[in-house]
Amino acid sequence: MVRTRKCLSGAVLLLVTVAGACGNSGGDTTPTTTAPPETTTTAPPETTTTAPPETTTTAPPETTTTAPPETTTTTTTTTTTTTLPDLRHEFVALDGVPGVTDTQIRFAVIGIRSNNPLGTCILDCYLDGIRSYFEYRNAEGGLFGRELVVHEELDDELLQNQVRALEVIAGEDSFAAFSATLVASGWGDLDEAAIPTYVWNIHAAESANRFNIFGHIPAMCADCTQRHVPYLAKISGATKVASLGYGISENSKVCAQSVADSIDRYSADIGAEMGYFNDDMDYGLPNGIAPEVTAMMEAGVDFVSTCMDLNGMKTMALEMKRQGMEAVLYHPNTYNHPFVAEAGDLFDGDYVAPQFEPFEADSGNESAAAFQAQMEAEGRELSELSMIGWINAHTAFEALLGVGPEFDRASVVAEMNGRTAWDAGGLIVPIDWTRQHVPTTPDDQSNGYLLECAATLRMSGGAMETVADPATPWICWDNADQAWSEPQQVSFGG
Repeated sequence: MVRTRKCLSGAVLLLVTVAGACGNSGGDTTPTTTAPPETTTTAPPETTTTAPPETTTTAPPETTTTAPPETTTTTTTTTTTTTLPDLRHEFVALDGVPGVTDTQIRFAVIGIRSNNPLGTCILDCYLDGIRSYFEYRNAEGGLFGRELVVHEELDDELLQNQVRALEVIAGEDSFAAFSATLVASGWGDLDEAAIPTYVWNIHAAESANRFNIFGHIPAMCADCTQRHVPYLAKISGATKVASLGYGISENSKVCAQSVADSIDRYSADIGAEMGYFNDDMDYGLPNGIAPEVTAMMEAGVDFVSTCMDLNGMKTMALEMKRQGMEAVLYHPNTYNHPFVAEAGDLFDGDYVAPQFEPFEADSGNESAAAFQAQMEAEGRELSELSMIGWINAHTAFEALLGVGPEFDRASVVAEMNGRTAWDAGGLIVPIDWTRQHVPTTPDDQSNGYLLECAATLRMSGGAMETVADPATPWICWDNADQAWSEPQQVSFGG
């Protein structure tokens, strides 16, 4: 197998989003084969008012005259039911709770708009999802007699995330925070200030062991092995696999090594082996990728997994086409419908896996349907970041609702930290927040997911379709052990 590395010259600060490549991995445990446990959907709790039952009177039957005549009467009974209070709409005046007035519960949103090296929609698309969720709930009457509002909208300009976080902390104008960024330097400050913070969690180190931070996925093990990419290599009929990453990003380098380790581990089970490894690619591929593609062709590579951004993937696909290299690609960050549509047939046969139930699924999930309907009603485009925003906003709402009308920051954090199967209404793989703020390691799997899952899509003709049945779009393995097995198809909602 060909493995290449090279030394970096100079110091560059840049973070590349590569979390999608790691999926919901659980890492290494003792091999046994166990069927995945049943999955349950935790739907948003409904508040129900039970009306007193009707008083029922059965009229006396007709009197029948014989000799002697008899009269029969049925006695009427009445049942009384206690009406439960609707706590969602109960108003309690609160003093001294930051960001809470008599009419509003206010939130800050910190993310990247300016200086985004990926050129993708992050902060604005994330805000679309949050605002759509708030509008959806406010149309139902809000929460505790108040509206949910985005009060502070802060562009961190790539390198000012900590500055923006400190502004939120000092201002005391927002009850909680949301964040979607490429450099999460302020998350530690928000956590230390005990501000409930809901995030696009592509940052394993910045979210680990921080119990006020709640991501759409929990703190993850970056260097654990997983079965998803080996499975894709297998169903693609591959025999030689390449794993690529950017040298400038430690996350990308660790991710590329994890994929290589996973292929090595399951090589005998999938009928494929590593053929090429390079974790030192130049970010943005400014000099192209021709030599690397040539090297992969010479090594017989027919499946390529990367920990690179969508622009890098397109550059590589174009160079492969130019050189006549036929190989299937796994894209960690290309769940971008306009981008894929514009590429036409360039990505035909390639795979991508968002970290939530994809828009292409048809599981009957009520939360997914509500998201799409609300986004359409507001004239907003569906996107990966808008769904992450919706999921984060739903998490914030449910934590508040779970506490009740007399809430504060500490009680809201404690409420969500008591959830053992939080799935955002079936949109994500269930998270046990009593354990999963602490990441797993290759040697300790006690804080991992119960299931390793991926909502995998295959690209064709500028569109995407689920690999599994659309009704059960998740491909899952039981994490009780790490032995190779065929996955089961799962739905968490419906």
